[in-house]
Formats: sequence, C-alpha cells, structure tokens
Amino acid sequence: MKLKNDTMKIGILTYHRSHNYGALLQAFSLKTFLCESGNDVGMIDYWPDYHAHDYALIPYFRFLGPITKLKAIILFIIGYPRILKRSLKYRHFIRDQFNLGNKVMFSDSSALNTLVYDVVIYGSDQIWRNQNYPFFKGFDEVYFGIKMPDVKRKIAYAASMGVMNIMSEADSLFIKRMMNNFYAISVRESELKKTLEDICKYNIHLVLDPIFLLDKQKWISFIPPRKIHRKYILLYQLVLSEDSVKLTDKLQQLFGYSVIEIQGRVDPLLFGNRYRQTESPFEFLSLLYYAEFIVSTSFHGAAFAIIFEKQFYAIGMGNNSSRIKTLLSSLGLENRYLLSSKDADSKESIDYTKIYNRLKITRDASIRFLNNAIYAKSIGVSE
Repeated sequence: MKLKNDTMKIGILTYHRSHNYGALLQAFSLKTFLCESGNDVGMIDYWPDYHAHDYALIPYFRFLGPITKLKAIILFIIGYPRILKRSLKYRHFIRDQFNLGNKVMFSDSSALNTLVYDVVIYGSDQIWRNQNYPFFKGFDEVYFGIKMPDVKRKIAYAASMGVMNIMSEADSLFIKRMMNNFYAISVRESELKKTLEDICKYNIHLVLDPIFLLDKQKWISFIPPRKIHRKYILLYQLVLSEDSVKLTDKLQQLFGYSVIEIQGRVDPLLFGNRYRQTESPFEFLSLLYYAEFIVSTSFHGAAFAIIFEKQFYAIGMGNNSSRIKTLLSSLGLENRYLLSSKDADSKESIDYTKIYNRLKITRDASIRFLNNAIYAKSIGVSE
C-alpha cells in the first residue's frame, strides 16, 4: 500500500541481467510490487565485466587453458541451438520486463554518480557476496551504496552474502563502514542478520525474498498455458547434486510419476523428454506450478514451491543453505530441507492450511518494512 500521493522515482540495483531464473524473477517481483504502488521504477543497469563473463555463451573463455578451450568449443557446438535459445529467452525477458536492451548502460561505476533518484533499493540476491572471479575478487562497493551521491535514500532489501565468508578484520571493518550508506537495512538470512548486528550495532531487519511480495494468484497470472499434461516430479538442479537425483528417483518409484529436470545451465550432453533446457523464466514458473512434487537444489525453486503450495524437498545446497533454512524455519517447514536423500519421509505431506498464516505474517512484515523505509522517517538503521 502506498503511503503518499506523490510518485517516487525508485531505482533497483540487483543482479538483473543474470541468466538465472531466481535472480530475474526476484528482480521482476520487486519491480512489479513497487510499480503497483504507483511509483516510477526502473533497473539501474550496472553490469560489470565480471558479471558479463559469467553469463557469456562460453563463460570465461579467454581464461581457459588450450585443452579446456577445445572441450568447451566441442560442447558449445553440440549444445549451440539450445544454449542460444535459452540465452535469447533470458534476453527477451530482460528487454520486455526491465525495458533494457542488450547493450549495458554502466559496465563500470564511474557514470553512476550522474544518477538521481528519490530512493535506490539494493537487493535482493547475493549482491553482498565476496566475489571470486578470475579478474575480480572481493566485495563490489557499488552494491554497498557507494556512488550515486544525489540519491535521497538508500535501502537494502533482502540483501544476501550467499556463503558467509567474512573472514578477516579488514572484511568486518569494510562491512561496518559500508552499512553507514543505508537509511534502512534488511536481509533474508538470520545468520547474516546476527553477523551484521554484531559488526555494526545497527537494527537489521529480517524479511522475505522479493518473490513473496507477490501472492500466488498474481504469479499464476504470468504463467503461460500448460505444455506437459502428464503428472510429473520436477527436479530443479541449480547446484548439481547426486543426492537430489537419488531423492527424485525414490519419489518416482513411490508415486509413479514421470520426471522433468531443469538445470541452471544447458548441458549439451543431456537429451530426451526428461530434460527441459530452453525454458524462459515464465515457462520455468509453469513447470513449477503444474508439478505434483518438486525437488530443488535452489532456494528460489523451493520458495516458489511454497508459494504454489506444492509438496517439495530442498536438498544439496551445502554451504549455501542458510537462506533456505531461515525461510523454512520461519514457516515450520524445517523437515523439508534434507542433508541426504536417506532423510526423506516421503509419506509426510505439507498441510498448507497451517503454513498460510505464518507466511502472511512474515509477508506483511516484509511489506511494512519496505513501505516504511521508502516513505516514512522512523526506521533508520540506528533505531
């Protein structure tokens, strides 16, 4: 709900060009929510080279050794039609939903100082992670509120560090200094909340990922017509996991459903009706919505399973499990995160009538934080 009649000019700084379903859909959800409140909202098109290389058709090609390059070229040739098709669908989504062309506006941070907004929202996604790319390592200051001095208010919404790797005193001092750039700060992992509060002594809020800002019916309105009419288990492997495959096979034997699998990137050597490798973000939502059961190694795969009220398990996330554990704990669904496929109790179903009220409370609190941070003056970081 908008609290003022005047239109706010709001910029969103996140991983908006990632060729990743969760990253794009969380950015889309935040933008849609803010636009529906009557604001003038746009993506700040900051996309440095280290990001661009990560989502190239052959990632980091010039950094590969001769033999690895040859293997990469062979695999690329085999998978080219599927790789290109999926890449184009990501680009079309970015064009249509974020009004951005293929050319990045800000590949470095120097020109960001010319931008003027009432509010810039930083997040969600792992914008605060300690980067470890071939030619960029460490924290990217841009995502911590550096630059854009004419912005009236900077807000961190559901920001994340991914794997918690603040290892040194220098890291802690950097984080403490950077948090001063924000008017209000929220994160989506309880572990990160505690870490930041210990470092900064600020009031850090715990909120839901932006995909929860839109309700089930709103998400359904974006889903294209169903293409797979048989009953199936969806396996979404963002992080490749043998245990997730074992669990899916176990569920297939139990229920007798077929299996549909989608991965974070196109695997040129995978063929057959089981594998869906060229879906757009909205087609990805369709796969989730029409599934009978979902197995996911991705936070957003499990989160959408909750929104669509599906039976699901999250598994195989390893050191990246903090955010899913925080979400599941808040909803009383701790047993849906598995360390091993052996831990699954396939006969136990989720009763979403018990989950709805908990989710509504946390969703309302997240919306309240966001509205207060944008429009009010009573939620500063020092309070």
